[in-house]
Amino acid sequence: MKITQVELFHISIPLKSTFYPSWIPGYPQTHNRFTLLRLSTDLGITGIAAGVAFGEEREGLGGLLAPYILGLDPCDLDLAHQRMIEASFLGWRNFWMEAAFYDIKAQIEDIPVWKMLGGTDNPIPVYWSTGATCQPKYHSKIVTQAQEAGYKGVKLRVKAKTLNEDVTAIKETRSRVDKDFPLMIDANQGWLVTIVDRTPAWDLNRARQFVETIEDQNIWWLEEPLEMHKYEELAELRNSSSIKIAGAELNAGWHEARMFLHFDSLDLYQPDVTVFGFKDTLKVIEAIEKHKGLGFSPHTWTNGVGLWINLHTSALTDRKFPLEYPYEPGSWTPEYRDGILKSPIIPNDEGYIELPEESGLGIPIDWDRVKNFGRKFFSMTEGDLRKKIMKEKGIISALKLKRRKDKEAKQA
Repeated sequence: MKITQVELFHISIPLKSTFYPSWIPGYPQTHNRFTLLRLSTDLGITGIAAGVAFGEEREGLGGLLAPYILGLDPCDLDLAHQRMIEASFLGWRNFWMEAAFYDIKAQIEDIPVWKMLGGTDNPIPVYWSTGATCQPKYHSKIVTQAQEAGYKGVKLRVKAKTLNEDVTAIKETRSRVDKDFPLMIDANQGWLVTIVDRTPAWDLNRARQFVETIEDQNIWWLEEPLEMHKYEELAELRNSSSIKIAGAELNAGWHEARMFLHFDSLDLYQPDVTVFGFKDTLKVIEAIEKHKGLGFSPHTWTNGVGLWINLHTSALTDRKFPLEYPYEPGSWTPEYRDGILKSPIIPNDEGYIELPEESGLGIPIDWDRVKNFGRKFFSMTEGDLRKKIMKEKGIISALKLKRRKDKEAKQA
């Protein structure tokens, strides 16, 4: 079996109302945008992956990517990972594409990806993850709604210019809700963006003060309180904190995650498969299982496809830490988050999501909705690639190149 076609789509789903994400303070987000990948094989099996996007910045990705993977055996996951590394040398982080390879391999084996990876079929508990900066009067209502609906906790966001504003937002919210219901806090300091509001970067001192002033508020964990490469300072904070420290959602993969492990920087690891890729995420899960007391709960604030993919890695855990369920009422809702799926991903009345039983990733893509909300910006088959090489290199050079690649493939 081999990959015979690579297709890429720009997806842009208009939101019902403007969303103001806390991680880009002051920025009005009006669309759910991402890049959709479809890989086709000579056996008629296709694999799907999706990567978060601001707009159409991946316009040139197809021409770079396709030569690396056309003709590749999609079940050779190690070689696929190597190809993603090679295609990243010019600056692209492409590990989100690995999901499509795992999708195909599991379909060949006629089992779900989570089962192929050795996961268990217990449903996945979820927590409600808000996206806008915490407003006590408004978000306390969400906390109460989440508790009544069976969610295992709510994550709030802080992003004020002063420490006092952040502390006040959390204390006021807690005062309005059940004191025993779990709350988590995301400071979104891991990858600071200040293109609109210039909120300050937290240093170790501010992070410590924040922890000290809210440690009596029953906070389950504090997420990304410092820049994502401050491994040693995060370790210092963790050593003095009564609240669990979480992070690693958008780090560049295993080589950075291992630094957190080396310095004992985190209690909870949150690599997102649509950023880390499957191979590096699985390395993280394996590593933290060897360290007593560490947990895993992936970041999922991308889109419905990303949430669906991360369900599969959650099946490898003991369910001690619930899965992030992105939901900001009024704007970032399941209907718009999951806009190209046949139906939104909705937890049951007890706050759990059932794992898919279909083979592969089992993502229920509605291709009519892809047409409505998307635009195919790249498509290349093996024949297209041969024509391109002959045009650029000449027929003789193209034939020599093909013979050499065929020889190397046989010897591998």
